[in-house]
Amino acid sequence: MYKNPVEALSDKSLLIIFAYAPAGLGHLRVTDALYHGLPKEATNPLLLGAQDTSITYLHRVMSLNPIISRLADLAETNNFFETVTTNIYRKILRSHTDVLYKQMLTIIDEIYTTPSKVLVVATHFGLAHQLSAIKEKLEKEKNIKMILAVQVTDDAPFYIWCVPGADVIFVPSHKTKEKLERYAKKIACPARIIVNPYPLNPDLNKPLNESDFKEKIYQVDADKNISTQVIIPVSGAAVQTDFFLKLVSELHTRSPRFIFHTVVKNAPFTKSFIDRMSNFDFTHLYIAASDRKVIENYEYVYNKNIISLEVTKPSEQSFKALLDCKSKSASILIFTKPVGRQEFDNLDFLKRHSLIPTPSEQKALWKMGDPGEFLNKAKNWRGLLLPPHSSQAADFIYWCLKTGIFEKMMSYKLKTNDKDEYSAEVSPDGVKLFWEKVSSFL
Repeated sequence: MYKNPVEALSDKSLLIIFAYAPAGLGHLRVTDALYHGLPKEATNPLLLGAQDTSITYLHRVMSLNPIISRLADLAETNNFFETVTTNIYRKILRSHTDVLYKQMLTIIDEIYTTPSKVLVVATHFGLAHQLSAIKEKLEKEKNIKMILAVQVTDDAPFYIWCVPGADVIFVPSHKTKEKLERYAKKIACPARIIVNPYPLNPDLNKPLNESDFKEKIYQVDADKNISTQVIIPVSGAAVQTDFFLKLVSELHTRSPRFIFHTVVKNAPFTKSFIDRMSNFDFTHLYIAASDRKVIENYEYVYNKNIISLEVTKPSEQSFKALLDCKSKSASILIFTKPVGRQEFDNLDFLKRHSLIPTPSEQKALWKMGDPGEFLNKAKNWRGLLLPPHSSQAADFIYWCLKTGIFEKMMSYKLKTNDKDEYSAEVSPDGVKLFWEKVSSFL
């Protein structure tokens, strides 16, 4: 038995592998966070990107094909249909393991000292299922112990995240845990499902110094005459680009103090967006050729600028609400209209913890009347939802600036209660806690 997590993770007989798939930015962001949060003493980890194109192909087909997309929507709302489609998807994944098996053999054989234990952290369900399918075979052939840890990347209990053969599955909430456990019993999946706060990149979670934090507050102070820096990360699927174009134009018209930093991938379907956005002299564009570079650009913007507002989809970025605004990357989160069940689930997570207004409060806010009743409540919020139309959204953001809503939100302080099981969901130390819990399986 190891004395502590550092000792377990620094064992020279341990090989740590991060397995991710280039199918969505969320999986890469979580991999990046866990990678950078490893204790310094830990053995040097390896990154394993999916080379089997079936994962990326299936992701693309499900995102772009209108018929399959509608079927996917049906699966999200119908338990029976989700069960059927999950069984099919799981069988497809487990039958496409040849490339991955050869990759794993090559990695293990090329290590200077053959490991006795291999810890694989999977942040994509596709690779997780493929790895579970070859786990026993690898253990026998290479005489190793293989531990498969799976990190769920939204607070959404999709059945596909239940991976038979995994040792542990980490989820962001008790609600997701309970739903996955019920499904796990039906398919005899023995993996332990553990609640752990969502992992956020510790490099971006470092506190700002007092001077920089004061500037961040001044950016949302209606009486201060300084620029309000806004970041807009465009999703991997490049949805809502027309909305963003109209929003930045109309918001800058309402006040020239709004300056935008737009992070986007260079792809055929974003070319028109990039061309049009580049015409705005109040927008800085950060264009990348790959998903990994998109993430690097996003981190670069936060490292080089004081950002007070972030307009984003309610995807995995929602969990930055677990940080108070003194953290480097903890801007006020302004969410666009949710798309897909996982985004509704992420917003539900924030609502359960009172990190965003209730639906009735949000509707009242959209009326943009007297803000008096909301100014005190705003101290407990880390995010707001935007009206669906770009013109209304621009009005709403400007109103929040003028009335002091944003300024009040800057004073948010995380409240936890050790006796409350849900406190385990809202800690900003998700990465540290992840490694502590994983080490107990070594």
